[in-house]
Amino acid sequence: MSNIHRALDPPVDAGEVRRLIPEFSLARDLEQSPYHHLDTFDHVLEVIRGVERELSEKQLGARVERNSLPGLRFAALLHDVAKPVTRGEVEGKVLFVAHDSLGARLVHRICLRLNTCALLTDLAVTLTALHLKIGFMESEFSDYPPERVARAAGPFGEELAVLSWADRLAAQGPRLKPEHVKRHRRLCGDFLRVSRKLGPYPEPDYERLAKLTPLSEAADAGYAASRLRLLTAQGVDEGEARGYVAKIIKELHKGDA
Repeated sequence: MSNIHRALDPPVDAGEVRRLIPEFSLARDLEQSPYHHLDTFDHVLEVIRGVERELSEKQLGARVERNSLPGLRFAALLHDVAKPVTRGEVEGKVLFVAHDSLGARLVHRICLRLNTCALLTDLAVTLTALHLKIGFMESEFSDYPPERVARAAGPFGEELAVLSWADRLAAQGPRLKPEHVKRHRRLCGDFLRVSRKLGPYPEPDYERLAKLTPLSEAADAGYAASRLRLLTAQGVDEGEARGYVAKIIKELHKGDA
């Protein structure tokens, strides 16, 4: 795991990142929508730099400690990891359908390979699954109002806001207008207020979650914690959610066998 942290130290060693995480091999030169000015891989690198700027400039006022930066860099790196396998075009529009939910599963697999601890896996999986939600909180087509996003993020609400803001600023394509940026900053602020009102959130019991399946590793416990918050935020009974998550983990390991 220390290798990927070293690769993400400024300036990011892009070649080493692609060596350690080959899922990015198709991200270079992968065109995005007109709201973006960079290809998928360079966009991810710009988001990492944006996370660092936000922790220094504190435009949002998010309460994230500087010692959380390595974990946020890692989550920022992985948040769009599923874009190469989800890219499609509909009537000339570039889409990455479900790259957030599929990405969460890919992040779990990557964390298993890198032997990532439960906390870091939980952070990366959670931020990947939710990184689009703040921007769509007010959409009539969204089923994620602020309260649901906040409960799904749990103790990572501040980090989610930072990533969402950095992601917005890293997309400066010709379709982007100043009001889009202004609106997103307001949404991030609205989300932070709701998240703080609902908190404090309980710390995940990773040791207990590691016992969900006999195959469980540290990364499994982190993935389980993230999925449980997401499901219970949607109104699923916790006992039912635990059984479902245990089944998912078993199936994922079976598929990798």
